[in-house]
Amino acid sequence: MNELISTPERLDTTQHDQIMAEHLHRYALAAGYVKDKTVLDIASGEGYGTHLLSAGAKMVYGVDVSELAVSHAARKYQKGNLLFKQGSAASIPLEDHCVDIITSFETIEHHDLHDEMITECRRVLKPGGLLIISSPEKKYYSDLANYRNPYHVKELYGHEFRALLLKYFGNVSFLNQKYVTASVIIPEQGTADIRQYHGTYEKLLSEDTFTPLYHIALASDAALPAISSSFYMHDIPPDNKEARLAALYTGSTTWKIGRAVLGPFLLIKSLFKR
Repeated sequence: MNELISTPERLDTTQHDQIMAEHLHRYALAAGYVKDKTVLDIASGEGYGTHLLSAGAKMVYGVDVSELAVSHAARKYQKGNLLFKQGSAASIPLEDHCVDIITSFETIEHHDLHDEMITECRRVLKPGGLLIISSPEKKYYSDLANYRNPYHVKELYGHEFRALLLKYFGNVSFLNQKYVTASVIIPEQGTADIRQYHGTYEKLLSEDTFTPLYHIALASDAALPAISSSFYMHDIPPDNKEARLAALYTGSTTWKIGRAVLGPFLLIKSLFKR
């Protein structure tokens, strides 16, 4: 039996890094819109994201150009409301107007049939249906980073991505995403607008409000100065993968509990080393 081969452009569930966090965050966002809906996930790859969406959706189709990826996903993720099909973004193997929601994350840069892809999305979407799609920003991803991804065929600048979608849809909202290792400070009255996402390849979770570990206060008898949200980025060298991985996990509850349990033993060990 042929096994699915990992590539730098196909995330699989053995990865626990920046790319994992970026992709799971996108699926967590999309999961909030799919309850009791019929969903299409274009470029479903290994299948983990399609599977995660199926937890709340009525039906989810995963479409991928790779026959090997489709057969792998169909074996690994078996549910009554989940079906994987082979097909391309420019030729979707579904009937007209049959899905409520389409998700397509980091797909459009892997081919140059952009108009054909969005035309196909319009074809399979029901009237009033929703497309949730992502694309790397060429200016920052490639130009300023002096980087060329060999797997990318045609990247888009933000204004090109915007123009493409507005050509086919009457209403479009844009979000910006960036992975950071950071400390976040948010005014208390603004936390109602912040939603926290977390989880794993098996299950995505969300919380309605931002839950702080610390409180910071400004106090005075005079009028207080204006305050705004901010974050402090922990700059880590891009080639230091170990540091990035550590930063991803050291904020987790599991790590903190483990550290608390092992703390006394680590202290004793350090004393004996002196």
